[in-house]
Amino acid sequence: MEIRTSAQPAEATGSYISTLLANASHDVLCLLAGGSALDVVEYIDIPSHDERRTIFIMGDERVSGDAKINNFLQLRSRYKNHKITKQTIPTDVNDSETIETFSARIRDKFNVALQELKTPTIIALLGIGSDGHTAGIFPLPEKEFRETYGADVTYVGVEGKGLTIDSRASFTPSWLEEYVDHIVGYAVSSSKFKILTALQTESRELHERPAELIKRHRHAVIFTDQVL
Repeated sequence: MEIRTSAQPAEATGSYISTLLANASHDVLCLLAGGSALDVVEYIDIPSHDERRTIFIMGDERVSGDAKINNFLQLRSRYKNHKITKQTIPTDVNDSETIETFSARIRDKFNVALQELKTPTIIALLGIGSDGHTAGIFPLPEKEFRETYGADVTYVGVEGKGLTIDSRASFTPSWLEEYVDHIVGYAVSSSKFKILTALQTESRELHERPAELIKRHRHAVIFTDQVL
């Protein structure tokens, strides 16, 4: 795991992802992140390759029909004229959809899209929470963590009273570890100083600090505005 400090972390992160997109040999799948990581989208440039496909999907989602809460709806509103929006698998919520039916629908839609790609390079942009969570993967007791983020599942729904948005959905840590070629972390503001320092200086179990999966990954870079 490499940590890069920049005065313009969103731009630096977007530029790095753009380079990964440009250097990919075949099709590309890129997982995006919500929250402050939406700032990165402005700086992602999609290269023009007639023979190659590049598609995007939110790596985690807030299961809400509210346009100010749902990550995909925020992306579409904020970047309505960006090519990324037109190439992103929608993860908005249907009326009366439960977290279980939502996560199953998105999982099926994703699997169909993935099968259509030719030996894709997979990139994941992941935010990091001050509590050590990443994407929609949260610290939980070990047994509950295993049951929630099953090792044989791609994408799951998560409910928790301690979450800002009670209903979330996310790619699982096992899927991210096995299939993602490049993880790009994004952690900005002084509130992230402590967790970034902890990632550098100590190790925890994945259920205690899910952001450990970034540190464990074979190709991971974290961008921040903090000097560590």
